Amino acid sequence: MAHRLHPADAANAAIIANAVRFDIALFIGRGKYAHASARTLAEARNEAAPVLEAEHPYGRRALIYAIDANGRAALVTDDAATEGREPSMKTYAKKFNAQRAAKAAGLTDDEFEIVKTKDGFAWRAKPVASDAKLAPDPSREPRKTVPAKATGKWTRGVFLREAALRGEMPPPPDFSAPTHARFRNKLASVVALAEAGDLDGLRAFEINPVSSSPKAIKRYRDLCIMALEARRK
Repeated sequence: MAHRLHPADAANAAIIANAVRFDIALFIGRGKYAHASARTLAEARNEAAPVLEAEHPYGRRALIYAIDANGRAALVTDDAATEGREPSMKTYAKKFNAQRAAKAAGLTDDEFEIVKTKDGFAWRAKPVASDAKLAPDPSREPRKTVPAKATGKWTRGVFLREAALRGEMPPPPDFSAPTHARFRNKLASVVALAEAGDLDGLRAFEINPVSSSPKAIKRYRDLCIMALEARRK
């Protein structure tokens, strides 16, 4: 009998297959991320992600998120096939409608371009170079960091909470293990809200902490809320 794909994995795969762009994020410490964007998964894996990792050689891997035309995000894992094709583009009868669709997907005017096709107009994300020079956080120096010996769950949690109280965004939990597979899409949604600074969206995001995966997402969400609230004070 063929293995039945879990609905969450199927939804993830659909977003990746129909992605209009791929966003790359690399945690570089102190609540900061370096970002890049690519039009295809091949470009994200072979060009954008390696560039970020080379610019910030801390031994961390860049995370790749597929974004579809509706703005939904899915974490791209190592088992996702790298397609050697351009992402499909939905066409619109009017140029204005294509522009509205691009903005609905979360892009600003300088992050997309409108192209004329035989069926009308379509939008596509522009390749974005990595933002290696990030603006410094205009606050609190010197900063505390998690010591190398602070590897225990309780100890690390204390330092992450203290960092959040100073307005420092926490790193997302590592969901690369197969046991987290069905919750990767939910984590990607929370990460997207956190990176957008959407405090209301994070507060409204429902999480049922019935197992270790949603509990980890809830801890991350709560720390993000704490950090964003601290920045508003």
